[in-house]
Amino acid sequence: MNLFGENLKRLQAQDPALAKRVLAAKKTETVQVVLAKDGHPVPRVGNVSLHSTYRPKEEAFRAVSEFVVREGFESVIFGLGFGYHVEAVLEKFSGRVTVIEPSMEIFQAFLSSIDLRPFLPRTRFLIAQPTPKILARNAPQTWDVFQHIPSVRVSQAYFESLEQGRELSGFLRTHSLRILVVNPIYGGSLPTARHTASALKKLGHHVAVAECDKFADGFASLKDITRNKKNANALSGQFMNFMGETVAARAAEFQPDLILALAQAPLTPQAIERLKSLKIPVAFWFVEDYRTLPYWKEVAGSYDFFFTLQQGEVFEQLQSAGAKNMYYLPQGCFPDEHRPLKLNPDEQKTYGADLSFMGAAYYNRRQSFPQLLEHDFKIWGTDWDLQSPVGQCVQNENRRVSSRESVKIYNGAKIHLNLHSSTYHEGVNPDGDFVNPRTFEIASCGGFQLVDQRSELSELFREGEEIATFKNVQDMRQKIAHYLEHAEERKLIAQKGRERVLAEHTLEHRMTELLIHIFGNQLQSLKQRVAGRRESIEDFIEQAGEKTELADYLEQFRGTPEFSLKTVTDQITKGEGALTKTETLMLMVNQLVNEKR
Repeated sequence: MNLFGENLKRLQAQDPALAKRVLAAKKTETVQVVLAKDGHPVPRVGNVSLHSTYRPKEEAFRAVSEFVVREGFESVIFGLGFGYHVEAVLEKFSGRVTVIEPSMEIFQAFLSSIDLRPFLPRTRFLIAQPTPKILARNAPQTWDVFQHIPSVRVSQAYFESLEQGRELSGFLRTHSLRILVVNPIYGGSLPTARHTASALKKLGHHVAVAECDKFADGFASLKDITRNKKNANALSGQFMNFMGETVAARAAEFQPDLILALAQAPLTPQAIERLKSLKIPVAFWFVEDYRTLPYWKEVAGSYDFFFTLQQGEVFEQLQSAGAKNMYYLPQGCFPDEHRPLKLNPDEQKTYGADLSFMGAAYYNRRQSFPQLLEHDFKIWGTDWDLQSPVGQCVQNENRRVSSRESVKIYNGAKIHLNLHSSTYHEGVNPDGDFVNPRTFEIASCGGFQLVDQRSELSELFREGEEIATFKNVQDMRQKIAHYLEHAEERKLIAQKGRERVLAEHTLEHRMTELLIHIFGNQLQSLKQRVAGRRESIEDFIEQAGEKTELADYLEQFRGTPEFSLKTVTDQITKGEGALTKTETLMLMVNQLVNEKR
């Protein structure tokens, strides 16, 4: 086996997702390898040598000599080259080293030329990853950075973007944005929209929600008004125009820094253009399969940013539809809701089972599940034929399952089946790519799941270690039998899956990534906008929290156009009787503010 093959095998053991990407990437001739005077290989990109062509290792150690990593900080290296400076950092410090390299071609040349063993297991390679993804899934405020100058010169735009993102991350940790989330009227993306708004609030942002779902009954009732297709389309169009006006009115009142619409949000191209008149980004997170719901073609060209669950071909189609800025953003979980629960005896009786599934009765599920009826099998979801053998396993009589109840389901069974839907496959879709929200939610609840193999899954979880997969129905049956007999193995995989999802795959991670992508090169204008904004009394009431003593006190000032601490203290001095606890606190704060002046 050649050096590249040996290195790839070693990389596979530490980072199988990266090894898979290396194999999938096309090799190019952009990186030339020359020998230095002392015999060490040196990569060259264009006219730039990434190391000294005399004594690259010796000079790399000299360059690192003044690099310092503070206690509690992580050593992060910008640029890989052939890793001579990385070896120097590894020799100098005892902790983990993270190497960020934007070029897969350089990494491939590295694996073909340098023995990987001295770098493992302490080196983590982040190769050819979007900078928002790196920043959202790590803690850039704890980085001590060594910049490999030739690498930074070769990939200047990438590392500038990374530094801009780091600065924006720091700004967002201390400043709140105003974000309007536009809900769909109904559908599977509605829970994601609600959790997205909650995640943004947890990140410290002021969030308003255009609750289009409140109009779901009205929209549904349109179907009963006329059977004339032309008239029905006209009514539907008028309704959509009305919803657009509703969202525009909410945005004009709230004055957001960003409008984020979720899949199936009732916004026409005309409504989106009106929202863009506010001179702020209008973004769309399409948390659906682009092949199944093609309506995105009508609106893709109108949004400033289009976020999708899928990669590859979808980007080509989005470009053809006029999309301006596309970005891959997978689903996630909301751990405040998706969490382990201790079920009481009655709940365990209801939700406990050897095997469970939650979801609608898509064709591939109806075809596959009859082969599982020998198990203690409970199904939760909609559209099932309750008179069929599989229908006898349905527990909720086809009623929709609430988010809260789904958490109990995920905490109840020993094995949760997670077969992604298909309208025409007999079992597993061999071309399945995106990962559904259930994957992250079950993991966040600490549940054990069996999920069909998906092309995007290996970049999110380590298969066989953090999540268990199956490739077809027969494999699924064998895996069910195996894991029912091996409880400790189930628990270990579920534990590691939960650790991974909490570390990288919450909706807070996703929203951080989204904001960095949108505002990464707009920090100065964002700072000016935030600095020039006076917060309203409504903002302070929201920050105080629902049903708190402070929020109740501030309610008397709702509608005050120029609200400030002086507004409160003036009101207190006009009052009579003993001061309340809140009023006393307000006067103390006012005194402290005046003293600092």
